Amino acid sequence: MSKTFQKLSVIKKTSNFREAVKVVSVPLVAPGDDQVLIKNIYAGVNATDVNVTASRYNPNAELPFDVGLEGLGVIEAVGKNVTTHKVGQNVMTFDVNLGVNPPRAYSEYLYVKPEEVIPIPSLKPEFLGLLIAGLTAAIGLDEVLITLGRIQKGDKVLITASAGGTGHIGIQWAKQKGAYVIGLTSSEDKAKLLKELGTDRVINYKTENLDEVLTKEFPNGVDVVWETIGGQVFETLLNHLVPKGRLIIVGSISGYKSERITSPTIENLNFKVGSKTLSGFCLPDYKDLYAKYLKQLIGDVVNNKLRVVLDLGQNTSEGEFTGIDSVVRGVE
Repeated sequence: MSKTFQKLSVIKKTSNFREAVKVVSVPLVAPGDDQVLIKNIYAGVNATDVNVTASRYNPNAELPFDVGLEGLGVIEAVGKNVTTHKVGQNVMTFDVNLGVNPPRAYSEYLYVKPEEVIPIPSLKPEFLGLLIAGLTAAIGLDEVLITLGRIQKGDKVLITASAGGTGHIGIQWAKQKGAYVIGLTSSEDKAKLLKELGTDRVINYKTENLDEVLTKEFPNGVDVVWETIGGQVFETLLNHLVPKGRLIIVGSISGYKSERITSPTIENLNFKVGSKTLSGFCLPDYKDLYAKYLKQLIGDVVNNKLRVVLDLGQNTSEGEFTGIDSVVRGVE
């Protein structure tokens, strides 16, 4: 073993990721009796990382604290009391509470509890996309809609940020249920990908007017909206939801970089909601379902029923992400 390893540490509470973190070196020691030591090969980059650095999930977190929600690697060592895992095993781990407890995956090595270790068939980085992104899409589109009315064959389902980590899995999940799927995106390259994934109508909001397209092509409205953007997009989509339609609020990406997030007020929504249903979704509230859905998602990837698309930074000016330093430039 090396004597030290590198990780990112949050030294300032801000949504500006580059200002918030710095690379530090820490001692590499044997795991505790009830710990598993993982050599981290891949880490997942999530939009909500900036909410972690801004301490929105845990306002009382004391500086410095670790960051990074998902890791994938190989077990390097196990404590003497650990009997459930073995050295050399390919595994994943993630912060099941999404930042309530300081996450730690932006690190070359991870010390975790045995129950936080998820065995995987191989070191394919695609498995990493099944954690926060995959679980959010699958559980959100299934479980939230149990009481509201699950997706039925022929339902018109609109997915925002549909070429993103969660969105592109949500597209495929809704298609498997027989829905007519509308994907909202921002570029022709992303539109091409969405069409490959089976999206029935791709709306490029950079070149098309969202309100006009929905008014002309879907005059009766859409049945389900998966909303992650917020702001004007949220208001537009709410207006185009059918009576008794369901809108799932998953996030508000448009405000993440702001030092203060604002939300629609009851007064603003009072005359717009009618019989429509707005439902919030927060993944940690469904921890009891993680194992069930991960088993299905991993199986779908292995059996080529689900495609996970990764962005490794190949198209950035500085090239593919490699090592801890590249995470700092990768999260913008």
